[in-house]
Amino acid sequence: MNSTVKSIGAAVEPSLADSENSRDDADLAALGYKQKLHRTMGPFTSFALAFSMVSINTGVVTLFSDPFTRVGGVGILLWLLVIPLVFCIVLVYSHLAGRIPLTGYAYQWSSRLAGNHFGWFTGWVAFVSFLAGTAATAAAIGSVFAPEIWAHPTQGQIQGLSIAATLVVGLLNIFGIKLATRINDIGASIELVGTVVLAIVLFAGVFFFFGHTQGLHILVSADPTSKQPIHFATVALATLLPVSVLLGWEGAADLAEETKDPRRTAPRAMIRAVVVSSVLGFVVFALLGIAIPGSVPDLLAQPENPVIQIVRLQLGRVAGSLMVAVAFASILACLIANMAVATRMTFALSRDRMLPASSFLSSINPRFGTPVGAIVLITVISVALNLASGGFVTAIYSMVGLTYYLTYLLTLVAAYYAYKNGRMPSAPMGVFDLGRWLVPMIVIGAIWAVFVIVTLTLPDENHSAAVTTVITIAVGVIWWLVSLRGRLNAGKAGPSHSL
Repeated sequence: MNSTVKSIGAAVEPSLADSENSRDDADLAALGYKQKLHRTMGPFTSFALAFSMVSINTGVVTLFSDPFTRVGGVGILLWLLVIPLVFCIVLVYSHLAGRIPLTGYAYQWSSRLAGNHFGWFTGWVAFVSFLAGTAATAAAIGSVFAPEIWAHPTQGQIQGLSIAATLVVGLLNIFGIKLATRINDIGASIELVGTVVLAIVLFAGVFFFFGHTQGLHILVSADPTSKQPIHFATVALATLLPVSVLLGWEGAADLAEETKDPRRTAPRAMIRAVVVSSVLGFVVFALLGIAIPGSVPDLLAQPENPVIQIVRLQLGRVAGSLMVAVAFASILACLIANMAVATRMTFALSRDRMLPASSFLSSINPRFGTPVGAIVLITVISVALNLASGGFVTAIYSMVGLTYYLTYLLTLVAAYYAYKNGRMPSAPMGVFDLGRWLVPMIVIGAIWAVFVIVTLTLPDENHSAAVTTVITIAVGVIWWLVSLRGRLNAGKAGPSHSL
């Protein structure tokens, strides 16, 4: 009897799975594409990918000293300003993800809402942002963890560690999204549990056990370690830590064609990832600031990463070693997720014949269900960028934030254009819908995006990142003028199906 029940259950489960996949495949066919990627991602994996893309540990560990340098400890409270403004963009993206569940997210949305030419520029900027993000995350592995391996690491050792991580992650992505996301699930779980435990321990420590800390006073301290005067520009620049941390959550939408029931799964994954990351990011950053022993300038002058140093000084070397392990798992998961979304954007553009060598870049390995050509390209360029950057992760991060927010702004413009012209598609029942709040969220999100873009462009320290971004956009403009514009007009490139 038991064996009969088991056999019936085994027969029913694949049947339900097949039914879900058939529905998703039919949905994809209605949007103009045949299912080629392997659809294996469920709700938790989609959340884990978005959470890993944000990777609060990557941002906090890498950029912890930035607000203290610019405005002092009061910069911690700027998280409370940034979080709701970022969430406006998240809600608009969730609205769009439920209506156009396609790999290539912002490129596909903008193309279908505002036209193929506009979609190209959105897709190109998104491609650059993911590419730079992959290189930046690899560079973070070298800059943060090389000192844990070598007492005084050379530039070559830092770059070598970054490049080795990139090559390993490239191979993981080639062997299938299921393998890559399984490892990412583990990394995201380690980061989530480790961050919660760190927050609990730090909370108990700063209020009950630690002998000497900066205390709550740090949250209102306006004494920057740079000793430079505080003005509007420095405050604006100090917002860039939470801005830089709360990036990448849209990766869940970029892997829509590898996600089960993406119309519902991707919006929920993005919202949950940003809510969890925002709360944990602010709490942990605030508690780390409160827990600083001695003077802030002395801590930041140490050669060791300040976050790891705080944990070691307050909780001991074992806790410091655990923090290193959690941070490594977090950043490695972030690199896996970045590689996945960068290669899928490459695939989506190439599938529509928008890039050079599109046939190669859009080819799918039938066994692994992965775009091998796109993975090879992103891996090679990421390695080259790490060699060219000299391992200076901060410079690459500046470009990442700028291109991300340019993508956000272009997508918001496309959404507003579609709404005003009656081109916003409807969605099935149960799919996330902003309703009458769509336009207010677009407007607030666009104003915030413009503010961030200006902050990442005009100050002197950001000029090099701005120039690099302008050069990469110019490359996209030249390609559009020389080759793509005519093919788009002739219908030989771009999405073949409109909404």
